[in-house]
Amino acid sequence: MSNYNYPKKEKEIAAQNPKIIDDRLKSGKIGGIYCLFGDEVYMIEHYIKKITAGRGADGFDSAIFDADNFDMDLFRDIVTSYPVLSDYKIAVVKNAGDIKFKSGEKDELVKLLTEYKEDIKDYCCLVFKMKSLTEQKPKTSAAAAPAQKKAKENLSLTAFLKENADLFEFKENPPASLVKWLKKIAASENVEISDDDAGYMLSRTEMKMYPLKNELDKLIRYAGADGRNIVTREDIERLVPQKTEMEAFELTNAILDKKYGKAIESLEKLQNLKEDPVLILGQIARHFSDLHAVNAASSGIADNFAISKKTGIHDYKVRLIINSLRKYKDPAKFIRKSLDLCRECDLRMKTTALPDYALIENLLFNIAGI
Repeated sequence: MSNYNYPKKEKEIAAQNPKIIDDRLKSGKIGGIYCLFGDEVYMIEHYIKKITAGRGADGFDSAIFDADNFDMDLFRDIVTSYPVLSDYKIAVVKNAGDIKFKSGEKDELVKLLTEYKEDIKDYCCLVFKMKSLTEQKPKTSAAAAPAQKKAKENLSLTAFLKENADLFEFKENPPASLVKWLKKIAASENVEISDDDAGYMLSRTEMKMYPLKNELDKLIRYAGADGRNIVTREDIERLVPQKTEMEAFELTNAILDKKYGKAIESLEKLQNLKEDPVLILGQIARHFSDLHAVNAASSGIADNFAISKKTGIHDYKVRLIINSLRKYKDPAKFIRKSLDLCRECDLRMKTTALPDYALIENLLFNIAGI
């Protein structure tokens, strides 16, 4: 018989409708503890802005923390004292699950929230932004059970929020809703985009609101520069990269910025999308070829539009490339070596039994070391 105790499956989280937040904002009664979580970061930030807008007496009665700047003393002051110039004190803790607490702070935070969770409804609004409320629990041996039971007495922040906060989950929106949203944004700029073309945008990029809005803003500016008030299918094909191309572009930019970890994250995204490693390598090589073209064309030319016209590469991309290449003393040598490594990787894919994704990861490591 196994001597391991496996954790029970977690109960489904009972999240509330975000319209409840809207109703509370209208009534002015916003006190309490809120936890906003999920994949759609745009909507989480949207509601955080709504909650904090015009409240907190320009920072006197409010504070916004991130995982890197959490201040236990300031947080305690907000929770334990009444507002001076506002109806409510407000504290927003972004990326709360990633806080690196000092010794004893996590338990102190949960103890503080437990003690004041009922009282603060009258004078304080606490908002925690989380990626997820799922806690990873390793399997534990039966011998370790007593220690595990004792540790349970001190709740984690996630466990406290699941039991005591008003939970609001923001999932990815369905395609039909995103199409309406894109059309609404375009209309606010007096620009048209058809249902079919808005749907085509969704097929080419992430179905999340931040990247979609960034792409639409780019399309609107492009159409305006051309004297048009309509976004066309041709505009989308020209400016909006497909998923593989977009992630490969992000991956290459991460390497150029010497951010190896971020490049590996992009590679993992492509692997999760089940993209063909051969196509990924092709996109990486293509981007380095673009770097070569821009670097060669920029010799003696300072105008991005002139370089764009000469190379056929969009001026937005030209600007990113030039900014990245400034980090290198000899950009031409870096690009040449990177393309050589891409060719070597292609040969190994065809002649060895090593996993293709492992070969691409090795390629990124080698380029990062140039």
